[in-house]
This record gives sequence, structure tokens and C-alpha cells, in this order.
Amino acid sequence: MTLVFDSYLADVVFYGIVAIAGLFGLISIWLNWKSAFFRIIALAAIVLLLANPLLRQAERAGLKDIVLILIDETASHELDGRSRFANSAAEDVADLIDRAGDIEIRTSGYDGNNETRTIETLNMVLADTPRARLAGAFIITDGQTIDAETTFATEAPVHILTTGSNSERDRKITLTKAPRYGIVGNDVTISFRVDDITVGGAPAPDAAREAVVTLRIDGVEVVVEPVPIGTEASFRAPLERPGSMIIELEVEERDDELTTRNNVKILPITAIRDRLRVLLISGEPHPGERVWRNLLKSDPAVDLVHFTILRPIEKNDGTPVSELALIPFPQDELFIDKLSEFDLLIFDRYTYRGVLDSFHFDNIARYVELGGAVLIASGPEYSGSMSLAYRRNLSFILPASPEGGAIEQVFRPEVTDLGERHPVTAGLPEQDFWGRWMRIIPVRQEEGQTLMEGPGGRPLLILNRIKEGRVGMLLSDHVWLWARGYDGGGPHAELLRRIAHWLMKEPELEEEALSISTEGEDLIIRRRSVSTSPDPVVVTGPDGAVETLALVETAPGQFTTRIENAPSGLYRATAGELFAFGIVGVDDTPEFEDVVATGELLRPLAEGTGGGVFAIRDTGRISLPEIRRVANSNNTRAGADWAGIVERKATRIDSIKDKPLFHPAIWLAIAAGGMFIAWLIEGGKLRRSKA
Repeated sequence: MTLVFDSYLADVVFYGIVAIAGLFGLISIWLNWKSAFFRIIALAAIVLLLANPLLRQAERAGLKDIVLILIDETASHELDGRSRFANSAAEDVADLIDRAGDIEIRTSGYDGNNETRTIETLNMVLADTPRARLAGAFIITDGQTIDAETTFATEAPVHILTTGSNSERDRKITLTKAPRYGIVGNDVTISFRVDDITVGGAPAPDAAREAVVTLRIDGVEVVVEPVPIGTEASFRAPLERPGSMIIELEVEERDDELTTRNNVKILPITAIRDRLRVLLISGEPHPGERVWRNLLKSDPAVDLVHFTILRPIEKNDGTPVSELALIPFPQDELFIDKLSEFDLLIFDRYTYRGVLDSFHFDNIARYVELGGAVLIASGPEYSGSMSLAYRRNLSFILPASPEGGAIEQVFRPEVTDLGERHPVTAGLPEQDFWGRWMRIIPVRQEEGQTLMEGPGGRPLLILNRIKEGRVGMLLSDHVWLWARGYDGGGPHAELLRRIAHWLMKEPELEEEALSISTEGEDLIIRRRSVSTSPDPVVVTGPDGAVETLALVETAPGQFTTRIENAPSGLYRATAGELFAFGIVGVDDTPEFEDVVATGELLRPLAEGTGGGVFAIRDTGRISLPEIRRVANSNNTRAGADWAGIVERKATRIDSIKDKPLFHPAIWLAIAAGGMFIAWLIEGGKLRRSKA
């Protein structure tokens, strides 16, 4: 029962009256201190009458204490039958709590395919739980969580019940140095460590001293070597082409480990060229020479070395160099000593003039076979007796040989059906408005792909692969007409750029490619191919399930398939020899990084609230601690074999009854009596009657 005031007047008016009453009381003391006491009593009675004092009595009902049971339902908790064991343990815990008293039990699970956040989940559950009624919480889990440092505060004990067995073992691989970028032609060093883990996070006592680790680049094995366990090791991965690639490290499986999902690490890496080095050899001055030079010089990623041969080697007459306007061509330095340093060699209207000999041509052919690139931009000289096609040591890498003299005929270049599908010529703008050329070199095509053609279907642009290298032929020297805008011009810069970059193996121009991307929760698989019916795509999902997907052509040479609402995780796709990785959502590595059960990560949470950590899985059976009720004031809430839940004794107010302290007439009577006695004292009547 409590005393409350429920004034009849507004607060401003009431406090104003209190102030006036206080002023009158002070005046009364100053005028006549003998009667002032009774006047003050009268004023106080009037103020209390207006304040309306009430005796308030609340009727309360006791509330049940609440105990939370949280069950780990994350992906890693499915290992080794933990999930089934946890559900059985939760039922047994609920039975023990029921025996401990009249308690409300709230059970809920928390999941996470990508990562486990135990403390954050507990905080969210507590947000809907009255803290005054919370008697305790039991978390049934494997103990692995990534938010162990998250702050948490509650007066109730939190007990951790771990579900791992004493015989758990697992092997994992961890990247310790993982560069995301590298330079083409150089190796990148990838450092890692292989660990065999047992319960408690310690190395397994029976672990092997070495394990075999495989390094793959885009699915192709590059290194397979044994490495020491528990010690940092490193592999060198060669970057042989530019663009994105997937490096995969996989350690061999051990017999008794919990999962192999943490035996693999995926590292996307981008290889970039330091500089693209191009050697341009012009056989003679002509209008198209400036087109090549301007195009290559305008690209900041290209280092261009350009020579125009104006003086055949047989004209070296001994004149001092200081007196010459031109110097001899450094053929040995370029084509023997430094040829491998160039990414592309362009012969622009070059004809055999004795400058290069058979040894040089043989070295050029070897350069192509080992991965180099050559482009023949030909003119009328290609049909003559001094043509490069007749150089025995070079001709076998060329896709076409001369077939008659140059044809002087006006024609408009056209993209072939194959060219419409090839990324070098697909989508070139405004094909219906291209300007006309006036010369084409007839050839007999023996290899390669014809992407553009001239009059009578004659090949105009041929691309071919020679072992590890590439060769291109442009069978006209009139591309410069497009650069000058003749007859409307054409996309000369884009066409020549694409040809050069395809020859230098730029990934975006590969005619056969496979990629994986995401749009929201959908997985998009894209296939580029010059074939009209490419191989289907075989997709391996995060759970290891393999699915073969048909492709739908969305544009010439472009094929797509989609997996809607794809589960989060790592996906692998293959199509013939092509290989691609993709990740939906967050990489699932954090969830399976550490899977051996432990109570150490959550021990600070338990001990900070007075709770305990208990391993409840004993040789396949449930071994739970005794559950006791403890006083709220008791700081000891857990022991070696018991877990406590506090008695909160929370109540609920069902109704409130108010009763006046006194009847209003009594306050009025007190006020009147005080005023009457003060009047008698001030009038002298009490003094006369005593006399």
C-alpha cells in the first residue's frame, strides 16, 4: 500500500494555491506567532483537501520464471549427427527444468549456412524476453561461433552444452598469404598451413607428419606435393595468361575427419600484363602504315617498337653511320636475342628483301609455337615471288597461301556467319554503312577461321591457332580508307584493336569461354562459343550434387542458363575443357573453417554470467548436468556437475484500488477548527476565560 496524491486542480493552479497558503502562514507568524500555529494547520488541511491524498493498494499475481533453450541448427552442426543429438538433449533439458519448479520454457533454434553467430542470436532472443523473469539460458551447440567477442550482459546464468564427441578429428587448410593480383609471366607465391585438429583445438596426437596438397589453376593440376602438417608451406603458381583465374588448394582427406569442406581453399586471382610489347615491321612506306602506328601508340598499355625498312641489307656500302640518314636494320637483335620479349609481331606489307634470313624465319616460327603471336597485314607483295608465304621456315605457320595477283575491285567488307559469333568481329557497329575498300589479296585458305570476307566470298580476315601461339592475316592494305572516312569510313580502330588483343590472348576476346555470375539469389552461367551447339554445362553445387544444364542462345555465340534461388555457397561449372567458379551469397568457408566441437570460445560468456560449460556427449549417450534452483542473490550458479537457474519472483499487477486517506469533511473540520482556535486566541477570549 502506497500514498499517492490525485489533485482536483491543475498542477499550475494547485501549486499557486500552495504558494499563497505558505505566504499567509508566514504573515500569520509575523503578526501573531501565538495563533499562527493553528492558522498553519488550517491552511495545511485545505491544501491536503485539494491534493486529495489516496491510499493505493495493488493486487499482484506471481509470474513464472523463464528459461531459454537455444539449439544450434547451423550447417556445421549437421556433422557427425550433432543435430539429432542436440534435439534429444533439448527435450531432456526441458524435462529437468520442469522438475525444478513452475517455469516457462522457451525453445528456439538458430541457423546459418554461411556462419554461426551464437551471441548475436541470444541477444535477439532476449530482446523479446522480460529480463525480470529470465532465470537462465541453455545453449546446445558445437561451440563454434564467429562472434565470440560480441558484448553480452544479463543477470541470468547462461550455460553452454557442447555436443561434440571426445574422438572428433578434422583436417583443414588455411591460406596465410593469398595475393589477389599478379603479373603475367611471373609466379605468385601462395602460403598456407595444413592442420590436424582434435577436441579442444589441439593438434591430433596421432596425426601424420605430412599431407599431400594439390594446387590447381582453373581446374588443371599444377603442383602436387607433400607438405609438413602444422607448419606454413608455400607453392608458386605460374600466371601464363592475362585475366581472371581460379587457384584451388586441396589437401588430401584423412580417414576419420568430420568434413572435407575445409580441405579446399579457393583463391580468385587476376593476372595483368606489365606492358604489352608490340614489334611492328613495315616493309615499305604506304598510307596504312600510319594507321597501325597511331593505333598502337594511342594505347597506353602498349610499348611499340616500329621499324620501316627503306634500305635493303645489300646496300650496306660502308658509308659511316654519322653520314647516313638511315641506319641498318638490327635484325639479329630483334629476331634472335629479344624476340621472346614481344607479345605481338606485325608484318605490315613486308616482303622478303634479304634483311631476314632462314634462321630468323625459323626463330619466328618457333616463337609462335611457344606462345607468341604474328599478324600478317598484307598487300600486293604477298602475291609476289618475294612473299613471306614462300619462306620455307615460315610458311607452315601461315593459314593461307597466295592464289594469284592482287584483285583491284571495289567491295564492301562483310562479316561471315562465323564472324558474327566470334568476339573479334561480333557486334562491330554500323555494318550496313561501312565504307568500301578497293583491293583484296586472293588466297587459298588451308587452316584457321575466316571472320570477314570480300568479293566472291574471298577471305579477308583469317585467325588461326598454332600450338601455343596464334597467327592472323588481314588480306588487304586498304583499312586506312576507313581511318580517312572514305565512303563513310568504318570501325578501323576497334577492329584492329580486337585483332591485336585476340592475338595477345586477352581473355575478353576468347571465342570459347565460360563464366559464372550472380543476380540477387540467382546463379547465371554464361557460355561463349563459335559453335551453334556447344557442350552442356555440368554444375557442381555446394552440397556436392552434380547437375547437367542445357544452354539457351541469347545472342550469336552467347549462351546462358540460370539457377533461380540458388543456395549459398561455392559452385563449379565445366563445359568440355572450360572451367569456372562462382559463389552465391557469402563464401561458406567461415562456417566450415573450424568444425571440431569446443567450449572455449563461449566460456567467457558462460563464466561472465555465472554459468558453466558442459560436454554432454559421452560415448554416444547424453550426459546432462543436474539443474537446480538458486536464489537470485547467490553468486554461485554452476558447478562441475550442476547448472543453476535463479528464482526471479517476478509479479504482475492485476488491479489497483484507491481509498481516500480521510473523508473531505474531516479536512474541512480540521481547517475550521484551526481557524476558530486562532480567532479565539487573537480575540483574547481564551485569556479572559482563564482569568
